[in-house]
Amino acid sequence: MNRRDYQVRGTTMWLMPMAVGILMMGCNGGARNGLPNTVTVTLPDGSEIDATQGAGVIALADTTWDFFRVASTAQGTAFVRVQFGSEGELGRFEDNTIAREIFGETLIFDGERHNTTQAGLQYAAATYGAESADSMGFSFASRITAFAVGLTAANAEASAVAEFDADDPNTVRGTFSFSSFVTLLDIPEGNQEQEFSFVGRRVTDEE
Repeated sequence: MNRRDYQVRGTTMWLMPMAVGILMMGCNGGARNGLPNTVTVTLPDGSEIDATQGAGVIALADTTWDFFRVASTAQGTAFVRVQFGSEGELGRFEDNTIAREIFGETLIFDGERHNTTQAGLQYAAATYGAESADSMGFSFASRITAFAVGLTAANAEASAVAEFDADDPNTVRGTFSFSSFVTLLDIPEGNQEQEFSFVGRRVTDEE
């Protein structure tokens, strides 16, 4: 495989992490690194709210969750582990299995640029969270921008809308969707859309 083929393959693999992150229905204004200051997220009851970059869901504060794809026949291994901060903000993915050869095991959502494992390729990612009035449901949006040698190469929008299980507060169920579109490189199948159901389980101190 020559260098160009490897770069095309690597960037195509990179597009999959657009699935990592979580509910972008629209945006208002701009910010550095191509990430908007606010986005409009849709809550489980269908209502909409403008969420600011870095906003969280207080019901998730200082918790860690494993997320599983419901469609998978083998749910023994989570596709990602998510850490939430002191205000319920989505801070990072750990044990990332989505294009790990590009991002490694950790994906950071702080709005800053970070190097990937591919030379010359960086990303910046941010999330926007909101919860329903009864704190039983929540939504997160994410925006990821890829930079190839300093130039914007691709953008992605992702969303997750979920509700806590009424009988088990350590379980959430919802729908995840993402779309990606290439703005610079000619990447086969680079423009994608996908949606699937998921279940999330809170990680306890014993795990």
